Amino acid sequence: MNRRIISSIIGSSFVILLLYFGLTENYKNSMLNNMDIFAQEENKSPVVKNSKMLEFSGVNYADVVNSDEIHLNGFTVSVWFNTTMNVTSGNNAFLLNKGGFGSDRAGFNLNYGIWLNNREQVGGGFETAGGDDNYITSQAPYADGVWHNTILTFDEKLHLLKLYIDGVEAATNSTNTGITPDNTGKQPVRLGANSLEEKGKINGNYTGQLDDIQVWNYAFTKDQVADLFAKESKLARQ
Repeated sequence: MNRRIISSIIGSSFVILLLYFGLTENYKNSMLNNMDIFAQEENKSPVVKNSKMLEFSGVNYADVVNSDEIHLNGFTVSVWFNTTMNVTSGNNAFLLNKGGFGSDRAGFNLNYGIWLNNREQVGGGFETAGGDDNYITSQAPYADGVWHNTILTFDEKLHLLKLYIDGVEAATNSTNTGITPDNTGKQPVRLGANSLEEKGKINGNYTGQLDDIQVWNYAFTKDQVADLFAKESKLARQ
């Protein structure tokens, strides 16, 4: 598979227009407007990238339009988040996900995702085509009003699912041989809510900020995670 970058860089002579969707500053009524998404052939570059800080009210969300490039077996998902939300009991608040929760049918399961559970701990993982859950969770809560980076990786060759918080491994799980994510769904990559809608209703809404959202189609090593965190932690965030 070619590794592609999808970003909000506009005006480069090297980019090819791949998708078009938008993010209004306030995302009123969950509408998406005025943002160009480009793809560029570049080895080991992310298949999804957005460097614009996004604000979520608990009602709005933003989508990356579905395409073959974002259907993944192995992956690295990196998101910076800042929140003080109290997640409703029994629910999860999604930072990013493709496929979402709520179904055990092939094509409607979680390809990859990161969320906060009702203890404000960070969770992440995927579901198989048969609906089997492969999740891992941090021990500590992180709804503390401070910027944190969470990175989720799955190495389909080593059968390892890992969760990192602020550059440090927080949880790991070894999956059975042959276990792979359900990557056949047509759902978008959704930021700030569950991408799997139930009877047309959106759930799993997140309240807070997200920044430097990136998805790669291969698993980072521990050193690559540390390098990315060290680089991005130097960036100013309001």
